Amino acid sequence: MTYVFGTVGCTHLGYTSRGMRIHRGRNLRLIDGYVANELVTTQMISAGCRGIWHGGDVFHYSRPQPHDIEAAHRADDLRYEAGLWAGVNTGNHDAGAAANMSASAVLHRPAMNCRVVYLDGRRGEPTPGTTHTGLYEVLRPDPDRDLYLHVVSHFGLDPALRAAGIVVDPIPLDHGVNILCSHGIFVGDSRLYKAVERHGADRLIPTEWVTRGWDVTLLSDYHTPGRVDGFGDADGRGQVWYTGSTVRRGFSDDESPRGWLKVVVPERGALQVSLQQIWQRPQTEFPSIDARGLTVSEINDRVRDRLASQGWVDERSQALTGDGGWIVRQRITGTSSGQRHDLQALIGKWAQAAEGAAFWRVRFDDPLTAVSAARPSHVHAAITERVVDFQRALDERLTAGNLAKTLRESPESLRDSALQRARAALGAPQQSPGTST
Repeated sequence: MTYVFGTVGCTHLGYTSRGMRIHRGRNLRLIDGYVANELVTTQMISAGCRGIWHGGDVFHYSRPQPHDIEAAHRADDLRYEAGLWAGVNTGNHDAGAAANMSASAVLHRPAMNCRVVYLDGRRGEPTPGTTHTGLYEVLRPDPDRDLYLHVVSHFGLDPALRAAGIVVDPIPLDHGVNILCSHGIFVGDSRLYKAVERHGADRLIPTEWVTRGWDVTLLSDYHTPGRVDGFGDADGRGQVWYTGSTVRRGFSDDESPRGWLKVVVPERGALQVSLQQIWQRPQTEFPSIDARGLTVSEINDRVRDRLASQGWVDERSQALTGDGGWIVRQRITGTSSGQRHDLQALIGKWAQAAEGAAFWRVRFDDPLTAVSAARPSHVHAAITERVVDFQRALDERLTAGNLAKTLRESPESLRDSALQRARAALGAPQQSPGTST
């Protein structure tokens, strides 16, 4: 008989998005994360999975809020009631400072058949040897199956361990099904640079590790799910897969499916891994508008036409979360200070046109700036490269958040007067071409 279990990672419970609509007192993106986590769990149960492996980053912060913990336990209770085992790794978001316990430890409930790989002196200090508690552990989640998960946590990828005499060196056993599991940036993946997000120390997974004869390697950290090209035998043994994430992180993550990996362990032959998709809130970014050579009226027409193309409400999102709004963004590049000033007067009207969207933002990128001819350019750059562009900072706050909401709800005459006075008070900094703000 075949044996099936599910793998998920990067659920990031507690993640919120600035500018997202508030629903019943909570940031809607927070609710999205909770819903996605429960969808993964219920889908795995329905698919006949015998267990759930979580690759790390259960939470978005190392000190999760009580409602984040409650959401994690609620989904894990569903898993336990259905009779599935569970295992959880520590990811970089779960890992706090040296004095803090991993956030994922709140799911370590052996009595409920859930075990977490995390550092804690009460579980035994890491010592030289084959495995190291909290760094590299070999789990056999089902006592009736010779299935072994070789788990290297975020802590276990710390290059400073060798100096302390601790060598993390995962090796397959000479029997059973051996799976390498880790949370970090896989050196052998050509998409490496996209995974670096500077949340905690960057931890690398050596390419050589995955070539040691594993049945499969299951990784988390990179938010795009799927198989890593270039690894695995002709029969499929030794493949490398990333779980991806259950919620897209704004516009920083690539557009891709969200979901979990179904792992089928046959009686003979290679393991079969497949991506199982779940719901995600619709998200789109309109094609960027290059403002050079366009009038403000022409830019306005393009934005208004795009916003009028549909209602920006998704029925499935409405049913699952209570708010069906899309996530929508428009980038405008190459604007002059005069264009930006005139476009700001339209921000409120655009927001009204995008009323159905749960998130709507206009982003001004690469604005055109003037250089004073009275000062040599090299002197100008040296003086102004550290000047904060307060005008641009104001522009960003006019598209989302409390300030934008206040302006939208105020009379047009008062709004225009307030903006003019604010811009006059802030002034417009001079900046040389090519200098970032």
